[in-house]
Amino acid sequence: MRNTVLLLLTLSILPGCNDDENTDQNDQILGSWQLTKISQWGISEVNGEGEWELFEENYSEFGITFTFLADGTLTIDRGSSPSRLDWLNIYHQAKYEFGYFHLGFSGPKVLLVKINDGKLTYFYDGITMIIGTSYVDGIDLHFIKK
Repeated sequence: MRNTVLLLLTLSILPGCNDDENTDQNDQILGSWQLTKISQWGISEVNGEGEWELFEENYSEFGITFTFLADGTLTIDRGSSPSRLDWLNIYHQAKYEFGYFHLGFSGPKVLLVKINDGKLTYFYDGITMIIGTSYVDGIDLHFIKK
């Protein structure tokens, strides 16, 4: 009898276990996000010596919007973006995945946004979403939810 109760208790707990680590996070990225700024770490020349500095450029007035749909489609509305952002054209209508993936070949899985073949880190504090490639000296894109 005791074994039967333990077995039933174990079986009732198992359906709550889920191998899909992404289910709780999927809703975080869905919807439309306005690009507010782009940031990148770089070396600036100060008195003839290079120092690391965070460069930030405001993009909030251009109306650039990234929309992440539940079917895995990302669409980008360029708004009135300047020509220096022509790289946005490759993402005009892209496929994306959001979840826990390996950033490199091994190591722990981290929360990432995979757009086409690229991996972008993901951070969300409840107000601002940041996706980017700063882990390889690239840019970070800062968004607010529309």
